[in-house]
Amino acid sequence: MINIAADLGGTRIKLGILKAGELLAATNLEALANESIEVNLARISEAARALMTDHSLTKGQVKGIGLTFPGIVDSQQGRVLSHYVKYRNAHAFDFRAWARQEWNASLALENDARAALLGEWVKGAGKGHKNIVLLTLGTGVGSAVLLEGKLLRGVHFLAGNLGGHMSVNLKGRPCNCGFFGCLETEASTWALPEKAKMHPLFRESSLSKAGNIEFANLFQEAERGDRLSVQLVEECLRAWGVGVVNMVHAYDPELVIIGGGIMKKKASILPYLQNMVDQYAWAPAAGSVKIVSAEQVEYAGLLGMDYMVSQLS
Repeated sequence: MINIAADLGGTRIKLGILKAGELLAATNLEALANESIEVNLARISEAARALMTDHSLTKGQVKGIGLTFPGIVDSQQGRVLSHYVKYRNAHAFDFRAWARQEWNASLALENDARAALLGEWVKGAGKGHKNIVLLTLGTGVGSAVLLEGKLLRGVHFLAGNLGGHMSVNLKGRPCNCGFFGCLETEASTWALPEKAKMHPLFRESSLSKAGNIEFANLFQEAERGDRLSVQLVEECLRAWGVGVVNMVHAYDPELVIIGGGIMKKKASILPYLQNMVDQYAWAPAAGSVKIVSAEQVEYAGLLGMDYMVSQLS
């Protein structure tokens, strides 16, 4: 038997066919995130059938479907709870009915960060650990928590998921969530351009000539000595460090996994975060909470959803 897993991101949808915990085939689709969820699920089904044909697999071999979603998810009822800015009408969609009608299969639905944490737990950096915090740094800041080998969800399915919306600056700017000084407003891809352009050093900075201001060119210009870039990198590192210390205090993990495309600069990021935790967290001793990079960078969500589907009765 096989499982189909899809990781619905803001710009890409990752799709995979898995068997016994191993990825047999995978592909990427452009996410039509401004279209309805029905449109995107139809494209996922079409791409899945093509993958299965290429590997001589049939619909009758499909045991279950696993989907991740970038919002608040009721994994028990298979419902999206948040009115996310993308994949309109997902909060009103019956995913389980779709899985039955389209694939005659059971369905597991989970928040994307929780799915990625499961993937790292069973096949990546978290293997062998039972108490883990995951933070994904990128367009926003996602988070998830595993306590004693179980995903933390909470009564409203918020628990552990809102690390990016913990305030780290009492005088910070308003966040797109309505709060202020959130970790995302201080250090995320969506907030970075405005943060740079509002700075007094922007006009003389090499960033002013960049078409898009992203972490890749921010770190690059900092390495070249651009004063604004050096300052913004330091501010982002400190904001992430405060966020990690807050998560350590909240959940007391043995391991903090940092993911996201920005971890191409892990040689700069990980030592800084480890030092913040060693210096400021109420841990028994320096190094008792390890800060590590995600290992399943590309397909953690798919591996996590395959694991969830395998746990369905």
